[in-house]
Amino acid sequence: MSISRSADYTIQGFIYQFNKTLLEILNSRAEDTITVEGIIEDIDIVNEYGTTAIQCKYHESKEKFQLSTVYKPILQMMKHFHCTNANEKDLKISYRLFAFFPNETPEGFFKITQEHIKEIMASKNSGYQSMIEELEKKIKFEVEEEHEEKKPDNINRFLENFNFEFGYSLQDLTSNVLTALKENGFDEDDVEILHYPNAIQKISNLSMKHDKKEREINKRELIEHLSEIRKTAISRWTLSLKTLNKILLAKKKELKENLSKNSRLRYFVISESLITDFKDVVVNFISDYIAKYHFKAIHDKTPVFCFDCSPELFKDLIIRLHKKNIRVNRGLIVEGYFDDKEFLREPIRKNEKEYSREFDIRLTQLNSEIIEVFNQNKPDDYFLFTNEKLELDYQDTNLEHLAIENIKQIKFILGMSDIYE
Repeated sequence: MSISRSADYTIQGFIYQFNKTLLEILNSRAEDTITVEGIIEDIDIVNEYGTTAIQCKYHESKEKFQLSTVYKPILQMMKHFHCTNANEKDLKISYRLFAFFPNETPEGFFKITQEHIKEIMASKNSGYQSMIEELEKKIKFEVEEEHEEKKPDNINRFLENFNFEFGYSLQDLTSNVLTALKENGFDEDDVEILHYPNAIQKISNLSMKHDKKEREINKRELIEHLSEIRKTAISRWTLSLKTLNKILLAKKKELKENLSKNSRLRYFVISESLITDFKDVVVNFISDYIAKYHFKAIHDKTPVFCFDCSPELFKDLIIRLHKKNIRVNRGLIVEGYFDDKEFLREPIRKNEKEYSREFDIRLTQLNSEIIEVFNQNKPDDYFLFTNEKLELDYQDTNLEHLAIENIKQIKFILGMSDIYE
């Protein structure tokens, strides 16, 4: 399997988990608390009856189900039950393994028996040995004598609290989430292009929080959050959804209103670490932007392009922009001396036989000094092509944080191209 294919499966696995988490929230009761990336499993659901701990696995590439594929999650759940929290109150925990295999029927259950547990415990996989050794000290398989009072042994106690369910395909799970959003009052016309991507982004954001309390949410909080948002979230996660085409079209339409305004000050912050082939594509991106949005006399606000890249690459890009006849204002009086007034001034313009201007763009490199300049001289629009939202003052500006790796998708949503593939 190629590296890119493996990476795609990994991303789809996260998307699958996010969708399952979202569906559990939307189908939960108002008083239920759901923890994203719970302290027990991928999803912890807590209510008055106890805790349901769900682990999700997505095995799109597996042609046939084999028990060995799920040794690890079962061992992890057993370890939690028998070793981590082996006291009376934890008997209220229900463990659910939710896994997709292409040839298995969704909502079908696979009954795990003592014989299956013996098989798992006999595994020689080096990655499982520490869990197996710890469990061997805690569990037993002995059958009780006939005359003794029947009580479940350790293994049966776990199995009574464990279910293994075959899950839906990612496409079908997505459809179930979209239906659940509609059933929770969201307008059908906006679900796929607005509420669904924003919901996935919300789950993604929660999953990255370090504090367990910050990863908690309930249905009411999610619905209130989604009801307040009027922009479609764009990130590596939402761009990996099955509804990608509709999301990009919606974002393109959303951005068109401000991009169509001739007099509009725009700051672009572009990160080398985000954009695929940044070095090779960014100069042509600027050239194409100028050809689309900054070529007339009526385009009277000079755009700012701020690169988050190495000093060596920044120097190389300056040279390449020069060779492409893109005139740059870097705000330098002499090399090494930056003057913000020089940087922010508008170019001298000439209307003779052909319109011309002194420079086409302002160009700078991301650093603490330029952030202060930006905060003191705000644009109409920020376009952040960065992994994370920068610590800038966004008050009274329009922020578009677009964590897009593919330059073709960027050009598409900005109206610079009609294709994104």
